[in-house]
Amino acid sequence: DSPVIIGARFGVASGLVKGINNLTSDTLQIGQVLRIVKPDFNILVDVSKAKLYLKSGDEIVKRYTVAVGKKETPTPIGEFKVTDKLIKPTWFQTLPSGAKEIIPGGDPRNELGTRWIGFKPAYGIHGTIEPHLIGQPVSHGCVRMLNQDVEELYEIIGSGTPVKIVTSVN
Repeated sequence: DSPVIIGARFGVASGLVKGINNLTSDTLQIGQVLRIVKPDFNILVDVSKAKLYLKSGDEIVKRYTVAVGKKETPTPIGEFKVTDKLIKPTWFQTLPSGAKEIIPGGDPRNELGTRWIGFKPAYGIHGTIEPHLIGQPVSHGCVRMLNQDVEELYEIIGSGTPVKIVTSVN
């Protein structure tokens, strides 16, 4: 087994399995005992403040500044769940002609950065190649994060994690 397989078996992100057990690799020893903790993680995005909150139950565990959708292409408001997670996602850039150009993951022109956390068809939380725009309403509806922040979030949360997007937190 590996942290990925064990995490999937218990519905816990592999990064969380590794972190709580101080593992530095995916290699396990025969008979090694691991702790499994399944926190009640959820994500709250406040569009008006350009903030993403990682929560365990009602407690805020971590705050991130993000970029959100601009007026013409707003970030969808509502309750969703993480549907898919990708490392070095492919981006399909729409050209002025309307044609699509495939920009592979890892290409410096790929606007999705290093990670994709999908929560609705064609919408997700992802990295960026324009870190100076974090904190602003500039996306086409997705939630953009600094690459190091989305990589951290990616390792913590699993598929099915609730995502709530609101216009303001009271």
